[in-house]
Amino acid sequence: MNKNQFGTIITVMGVGGGGINAVNHMYSQGIDGVTFVVSDTDKHQLYESPVPNRVLLGANTTKGQNSCSDVEVACRAAIESESEIASLIADNNTKMLIIVAGLGGGTGTCAAPVVARIAREKEVTLTVGIVTIPFRFEGPQKILKALKGVEEMSRHVDALFIFNNQHLTEIFNDLDQTNAFAKSDEMLTTAVRSLYCLITPIDPRVCMDFNDVNYTLRKGGNAFIVSGFGSGERRVTKALENALESPLLKSCDVFSFKKILMIIYSNPDSETPLLMKEVSEIQEFNESFDHEVDVIWASAHDSTLKDQIKVTILATGFNMSNSLPMGPKHES
Repeated sequence: MNKNQFGTIITVMGVGGGGINAVNHMYSQGIDGVTFVVSDTDKHQLYESPVPNRVLLGANTTKGQNSCSDVEVACRAAIESESEIASLIADNNTKMLIIVAGLGGGTGTCAAPVVARIAREKEVTLTVGIVTIPFRFEGPQKILKALKGVEEMSRHVDALFIFNNQHLTEIFNDLDQTNAFAKSDEMLTTAVRSLYCLITPIDPRVCMDFNDVNYTLRKGGNAFIVSGFGSGERRVTKALENALESPLLKSCDVFSFKKILMIIYSNPDSETPLLMKEVSEIQEFNESFDHEVDVIWASAHDSTLKDQIKVTILATGFNMSNSLPMGPKHES
């Protein structure tokens, strides 16, 4: 059995300029076992991408334009290229398609939902969107356009990860326009890598696989994935709290989850390995949610942690309307 067999079921497609930049970054980071694809109406941006799988959207529709800021034209361009997109998905034996896009412009905002619709029509097992909302300095019109893109994207994906770029200003004190978009690309890369690690865990003793991730994300709606760390007394609880205190979850109702999947990582060579009594802290955490919430969890080893505990949480089905910018005067 090819050790990468399970990883090859994942296709990550960057749509539009922002999506391509993010996928270029992922590709350079070397996430093995994932098929990367970039698609755009801009020939130059496709040519510059190191990703070998490329789809030019709407060669006839755009009539050779280098870029496409018009949403309606971008939509027609994606529809023109439906057969190429469908063939690529089929050829890669894709079971999980992750569509990455920066919303607020033309191609990503409109073409990404078209790609998602095609994937659903081709009966891809799981279709996931990972999108960004613009920084505030990019202007209110881009933000409003992005919110319309979120609404359209939600109609066609099983789960949608929405990252509000403005929240990065709370994580990185040195954030400026020069490095803001690079930090956004890193954030999306971390999300994709975390999903990949859940599906193809390095530790063979982890009894978690694609079916568990599929169950959690399938028709899951709003989704997020975060990690937290804890040390000392009640370190499992500290790791869980650290994960849920992420600024990326600002204003989200974290206790409205419908499904939760988590992995608890510990260092097997540590002087303080994970003890069974510490596992009871997970039960305490679960009891803070409604009894109807589905929770799947597993433990794994990570020798880089020293005496820390790491927790990765994947959750779906929660309300995040309060975390999205509603206009230029609202806190995003």
